[in-house]
Amino acid sequence: MKRFFIGIALLCVCALASAQALWRGVPAGASPAEVQALIPEALPAPAELLARDGRALLAIPRFELAGADFAVSFLFERERLASVLLLADAGSAEQARDVAQNLTASLRARYGLELSSKSRKDALTVAIDRQWSYRRTSVRLQVLEGRTVSLRYAVEVPRQSDRL
Repeated sequence: MKRFFIGIALLCVCALASAQALWRGVPAGASPAEVQALIPEALPAPAELLARDGRALLAIPRFELAGADFAVSFLFERERLASVLLLADAGSAEQARDVAQNLTASLRARYGLELSSKSRKDALTVAIDRQWSYRRTSVRLQVLEGRTVSLRYAVEVPRQSDRL
């Protein structure tokens, strides 16, 4: 009987481990209702966001992170959560770089060193593109167009190896 309960406990742990959390503990593959149950401030996406990206069914208009206000979009594929996108207009290239550096420190503490990192600074723009991979979650931090900070959490789709 003891072995039976140990087996059941192991099955439960395996089932929980397979539901990879994307952001704030929300598992990949969650329905919109499940996301709202876990994050009550996630509301139905406004019409203009839906018009830009039909996958964004839920949104948080303002979420403070690393000293910046981010807009959060929950992107779904076939009514299942596929990714979470956080966007912030930092106001200037220097502020965007500072926000990105703060986020980089936090992400390194949580996920370790990034898999890839690209940075470019010229007179007009600051470009940062860093990516982490943790279990089956991909985390990508970018500074776009000089002052927009983008942070995306997405499920990594398993690749099929090339067959020779």
